[in-house]
Amino acid sequence: MTERSNNLRSDEELLALAQIVLVDNGFVVESIDERLHMLLAENHYFVIAIIAPSTIRALMQAEAIAFQILEQRISRSEIGPKKWDAYLVLLTQERSNEDDETTRGLYAINHDMSHLRRMAHTDVEPTAAAVTRALSTFLEPVHLEDKPDRVDALETLADSLSSRGVEDDLVQRAVRVFSQGGALDDIL
Repeated sequence: MTERSNNLRSDEELLALAQIVLVDNGFVVESIDERLHMLLAENHYFVIAIIAPSTIRALMQAEAIAFQILEQRISRSEIGPKKWDAYLVLLTQERSNEDDETTRGLYAINHDMSHLRRMAHTDVEPTAAAVTRALSTFLEPVHLEDKPDRVDALETLADSLSSRGVEDDLVQRAVRVFSQGGALDDIL
């Protein structure tokens, strides 16, 4: 992790994994270091800034700084209609303790849609699969090569989840719950 002038630490491991995932999915990625370390990524559809503070408290503090940097970058560039599809993604390995203050802070970040959309993810493990899940909103769906004449939706669900790095026990639980007519809430 790298120390910044304002005592905010960036999780360089998460940022490196995010860069790999994004590049592998067709994004052009730029690493910038303006008051905090962040990635700026762009593809045909999105402009994304990603920060990875080491703690949830730092995530909440860094959000305003990253927002300002991204907003300034967008205002100085010619990105056309993508300015309406600009996101600030905040990742941290720290697990939320789900106290009222933390919950309210994360809720405020995730539901503040003024100027830019924001997505805060906590408990992001430093693995390609976990970072891929956190960034899945921006990634093309996995296309299955062999498509049989009759497709079993539950098998397709299992294949799709597995290919996105979802753990096997969660995949099996999802298939079992949906095969019994359950809902998404029953899985989680």
